[in-house]
Amino acid sequence: MINNLNFTAYSGEIHAIIGNNGEGKTVFATLLSGIREATSGNIFLEGQELHITDVSSAQRYGIYMLQQEQVLFPDLSIRDNLIAGNEHFLKQSLWAPSRHTIDKACLEQLRKFGLENLDLNASIQKTTAYEKLIIQLCRILICQPKVLILDEPATCLTPRELRKLFEFLKEYKKDTVIILITHNYSLLLQYCNRISIIDAGTVVATFDEEEFTHPKFKWYIEKLKMNFSYPELQLVPGNELVHVEHLSFHSLKDLNFSLHEKEIIGLVRLTNDEKDNLYNLLFQKLTPEDGFVRFPGFEKRPYINLVSDREADKSLFLTQSIPFNITASDFQKLRHRLFTSTKVMNMYGTHYLQKLDVKDADITTKPYHLSTGTKQKVVISRSLFNQSKIYIYDEPTKNLDSSSKLDLYNILNALAIEGAAILLISSDYEELLAMCSRIIVVKEGKQIGNYSTNYLSVEALSKELE
Repeated sequence: MINNLNFTAYSGEIHAIIGNNGEGKTVFATLLSGIREATSGNIFLEGQELHITDVSSAQRYGIYMLQQEQVLFPDLSIRDNLIAGNEHFLKQSLWAPSRHTIDKACLEQLRKFGLENLDLNASIQKTTAYEKLIIQLCRILICQPKVLILDEPATCLTPRELRKLFEFLKEYKKDTVIILITHNYSLLLQYCNRISIIDAGTVVATFDEEEFTHPKFKWYIEKLKMNFSYPELQLVPGNELVHVEHLSFHSLKDLNFSLHEKEIIGLVRLTNDEKDNLYNLLFQKLTPEDGFVRFPGFEKRPYINLVSDREADKSLFLTQSIPFNITASDFQKLRHRLFTSTKVMNMYGTHYLQKLDVKDADITTKPYHLSTGTKQKVVISRSLFNQSKIYIYDEPTKNLDSSSKLDLYNILNALAIEGAAILLISSDYEELLAMCSRIIVVKEGKQIGNYSTNYLSVEALSKELE
């Protein structure tokens, strides 16, 4: 929650807000953008006091927010997702804008990001994660915002995509206030003009660009563990647990890899459809068009623990307690005689809240009250509770602060030491290179490499995927 927070931002700057999960960054952004209504305090824009009660009133003042979760209409076209609710910005008469006017406005915005070749008639579901993000941003840009709030826009973007986005923002900030919420340390130093640190719902310090080298700023960065070193681990792989050979299904072509005990391997550049197909092939819910999946050493398909990159809300029982959500994957562990034990459930809940350093909730908190990062921790806790030999983590750190990322990396290493095999799917190349022994590279659905990380760099991986 927010408590007596004071904050000032200026046009012509990218002003970052940083802090750990649950400290109030997103709550503050939702208050500014009208998603939540403040109970006290005042908001001023250009010297005028604002009366923000909902999203519409915030947008009338020119305040728009690009939320961390996707806000798209999955059954509509790219054009309809771009223009939805914004038709009045294009009206030049009493009549609704023509298709030509709409298309011209949409392409004008997409051109800023080199996406003018997108088919406006195509389904939004056919687009990549980067394209979805830019479509949501362009929807806002059509409205010519005075204040643009970006909540973790860097999530799941490649280094090249990040550069394209922030090179645009560097130019766009000249006439706009840009407020950036991020856990990405490199973005702070490369693109931000001021940085505010939020702790326990209030801003505790603000630094100008020339102060980024000062000891006090570095002290805060160290406290937040934003400039951490990856906990690299060298293990000798054990027995083979998963064997994939010439696996093909629809857009997936000729995948070849294996997973061994005590091994973390990476997988990069799959679309959502390709990921879903891979999961279903591994779970043997689909029959491959070519190739096969085998599980050496198992009489039948073993249990595979999956944490997907979908929004945590879709994986949680939002009206149930956190312990219920953590233990829901295996209530058998909670049995006391014929019944599940609430006491044992709460014991596990407390254990995992402590293990993942959850500070903004306890075992009585309902998930719909949690920050996005804490929801992600609950989903990860469920996978740890439901122990197995094989884990698939798809973008597991996308909503986590730096301290929580480090905790998760240590947990993954501990699982590997205990003999687990882990498939880590990520768009963070540094994360893959540091945590994995090998990286499987897929481009346009076809495997183009299976590389040892001993001979790979971020630059080489980026170039391979261009």
